[in-house]
Amino acid sequence: DFGRAPFQTEPHLAANPDDPEHLVLGVIDYAFPANSTYVSFDGGERWEGPFQVPYLLNDLGAGGDPVMTFDRDGNVYMAYISIGIDEFNLGPIEIAAQVSSIAVARSEDDGFTWPTQVSSSRSSVDTDGLETDRFGRLRGTVDVSFLDKPWLTSGMHPDDPEQDVLYVTYTNFDLSYEILYIGEIPNLLPTEMRTTIELVKSEDDGLTWTDPVAVSPTVRRSYGGAGDGIGA
Repeated sequence: DFGRAPFQTEPHLAANPDDPEHLVLGVIDYAFPANSTYVSFDGGERWEGPFQVPYLLNDLGAGGDPVMTFDRDGNVYMAYISIGIDEFNLGPIEIAAQVSSIAVARSEDDGFTWPTQVSSSRSSVDTDGLETDRFGRLRGTVDVSFLDKPWLTSGMHPDDPEQDVLYVTYTNFDLSYEILYIGEIPNLLPTEMRTTIELVKSEDDGLTWTDPVAVSPTVRRSYGGAGDGIGA
């Protein structure tokens, strides 16, 4: 334990398939601005660390949910939430919305250093549903998504047994807002939340990732209407 906040939460543990005594533990370490790893080479009796896993460049901080996995070459990976800000204008008002990436970091030295961090998928703010009415006021919807709770694994490529594929799943919370005016001030009123589990994969050790695909039905929840609705 280090610092004035000696607390660790959300631990996730991975064992090296080529050396089961080699363990890497990922945690939220509240003494530091990013997630941390701890490394053991004797099955967990002794540990070295903490070692920092940086959040994405230009983001504000790490959001937790570390998940660990090894590939067959002994590289170890961490998937985690990296949180940033997406700014957009609502008429004369500038708004900053919190967005997230499911980041994936790779260590080639047993979990001690993490020089590579890549966004496997990122949430967004969509203002394409806005238009101006005849009074010059913006009308329509703004969609703000947030990606949460990643899971990560490495598996054999279906067409090449000698190659590994990294798979990441997460939950996409996509919230629609309608513009509501109070006097002359536009406000955002939530109208519907769409929740979908999505998957992305990488065939080059986590450097590039496919576009997300849905691997679950979409659960819909309405706000302010006749009631909540759930559907696919």
